[in-house]
Amino acid sequence: MKVFAVLASLVAACLAQNVAISAPPGNSTIFPGEWITVEVDKPNALSPSTEVALVLSIARCPAYGCTSPQYDPSSILGNILYNGPYNPQYHPEDPIKGKPQYQNFSVEIPPTLTAGEQVALIGTHLNLIGAGPEPYLQVLFVPLTVVASPY
Repeated sequence: MKVFAVLASLVAACLAQNVAISAPPGNSTIFPGEWITVEVDKPNALSPSTEVALVLSIARCPAYGCTSPQYDPSSILGNILYNGPYNPQYHPEDPIKGKPQYQNFSVEIPPTLTAGEQVALIGTHLNLIGAGPEPYLQVLFVPLTVVASPY
């Protein structure tokens, strides 16, 4: 029983360190060459963490699709859109109403993508958790659809 409690607390500590891509929302449409804002949120956590880096990338979905359980976004990151520090902050005008810490990134969608393609906007997040600390790597994604440019 004690082993289960320890494992459960370790899993909870790790999950509390996750980030989320809140913009653009999943299943949004993008077009080649467009500049978009990617918002990466960091919900409050119970244990301390130190942010190390964030990589934002975009990859074409495999034939079976990005939403299939067999899709692994960590296997191919695709085109790197951003690679650098992640320094989330509370919104200066709204720090109390429940919005988590976040950081916005302006990135350009590769002009080589074609209308009709399904792609994954991938976030690869590395931080250090706990007093140890221990490294924690998270890979997440949102599926998007490429459409023809309106211009």
